[in-house]
Amino acid sequence: MPDQPTLPALAVACPTCGSQPGQLCTSHSGTRQRRHDVHQTRTAAFAAQQTTTTRSN
Repeated sequence: MPDQPTLPALAVACPTCGSQPGQLCTSHSGTRQRRHDVHQTRTAAFAAQQTTTTRSN
């Protein structure tokens, strides 16, 4: 198994495929892991969480 890439968006769950925080996104109905990127919705969820966290501090 290849080393897991460092993707900041892995800190949140993926709204598209349902992967939990720390797990890679899946494609093709969950049959393959996306090794080099995450779904755009996950990136957006991560960005929204960062904005919320920044505002509350």
